[in-house]
Amino acid sequence: MYRSHEGLTFTDQVLLGTALLPDFRAWLARIRHIGGCQHPIHLRGRTETIDATTAALISEFTSKSQPHGLLTVACGNRRVSRCEPCARLHQGDTYHLIAAGLAGGKNVPDTVRTHPRVFVTFTAPSFGPVHRHTPGGLCRPRSNTPSSKAPRCPHGTVMACVTRHASDDPAVGAPLCPGCYDYLAAVLFNAHTRDLWQRLHRSLYEHLASTRGITRKATRQAIRVAYAKVAEWQRRGNIHFHAVMRFDGPDGPGDPPPVWATTGLLIETIRAATRHAVYQVPRTKIVLRFGPQLDIRPITPGRAGDDLTERAVASYIAKYVTKPELAGITLDRPLPNLAKLAQLPLTDHARTLILTCWAVGALPPYAKIKLRRWAHQLGYRGHTATKSRAYSTTYTALRAARAEHLATLNHETVHPSDGTIVTKDWHFSHAGHTLGEAMYAEAIADDLRAAREAARAARADLDDAGVVDVR
Repeated sequence: MYRSHEGLTFTDQVLLGTALLPDFRAWLARIRHIGGCQHPIHLRGRTETIDATTAALISEFTSKSQPHGLLTVACGNRRVSRCEPCARLHQGDTYHLIAAGLAGGKNVPDTVRTHPRVFVTFTAPSFGPVHRHTPGGLCRPRSNTPSSKAPRCPHGTVMACVTRHASDDPAVGAPLCPGCYDYLAAVLFNAHTRDLWQRLHRSLYEHLASTRGITRKATRQAIRVAYAKVAEWQRRGNIHFHAVMRFDGPDGPGDPPPVWATTGLLIETIRAATRHAVYQVPRTKIVLRFGPQLDIRPITPGRAGDDLTERAVASYIAKYVTKPELAGITLDRPLPNLAKLAQLPLTDHARTLILTCWAVGALPPYAKIKLRRWAHQLGYRGHTATKSRAYSTTYTALRAARAEHLATLNHETVHPSDGTIVTKDWHFSHAGHTLGEAMYAEAIADDLRAAREAARAARADLDDAGVVDVR
């Protein structure tokens, strides 16, 4: 390691230089306030609160009063690869959003626990045989068939593989024959999953209407299917969804569903709707549908030891909402061009999917879906997590409650909106930390993470003792 003439390491010099800057302690407090954000946004400007009747200035907040003359705010990025502290906060919000729709809370009555609800995994269809990780088994064996007589594709590739792939083997998910793999349909499936989901949601009510012998309008007036879902990448580069689906009465989670709306009916309805949900890509003959591997499991209201608990489901979905990218398969930033594609840590299969997005995105029939813009996500254009309108609370409500709580802790004055006018004039200055600031921010994030883990362990001990409720 490089040492200066003063005997200090380069790292020590950087940390010392940062600590000697004006307002360092105030800056440090601000970074702790935003959770040790790794890529904060710095703003210049002011917020004024004015009496609507007298036009008198009630209060003024300016960036000049902040450390270094800038208001530093968290980036709010949900990707753990971009900013772990902000992603952790988003993960916590997602957990509470999902849990509220399962166990109540956040203005959702706890009677929602009596509603039929299931955890569903929707997969993509096959676009060609791919290498698989099979615990304790071979990839794609052909029993009792000599290798010389194993089936071959039109390109001459043997359609078998006797390798025992590890779960992290880069070959897992790659096609046995790239020439036979339907790359066009694969990226179009990713691009149109939200259209396919809309077809599925409509099919749910169509099946319920036909089952009950009533119209779709009457069905929606009698029952609602609420959901919350998260997208996860498969190793073959396609999206699949994990979803919580629930029967409600017509007025939402506080309204019990009809007595005939059982968990069995919910499972049957989801299976039927998935079979009938199809989407034809405009101006093509390509028809998309979900894969046949549909996994549906009832959610129990109990504690650990049950098959699938409310806490387990909320934790599972929250985990994936901050990790939408898959190492070697997708990227966490858009691609401005293809100049550096060969240098990126991607599998050959992923590169081919990106090149397919880039090539197809230039064709007029696919201009509206902007495949080049979403090439880093292999064509997927949707949000990582979505929910129906009345599933539970919202991210906005959760963040507003947290902001109010922090303002109370910091003894900040919150003026009522009635009778006042609030004007805001803020402008972007720059983003990120200097090298020294980044080191301090990382240390703050580590300290906060350790405190959270200790608190979580303490809560788990109390929960195991039956002291803390599952919510």
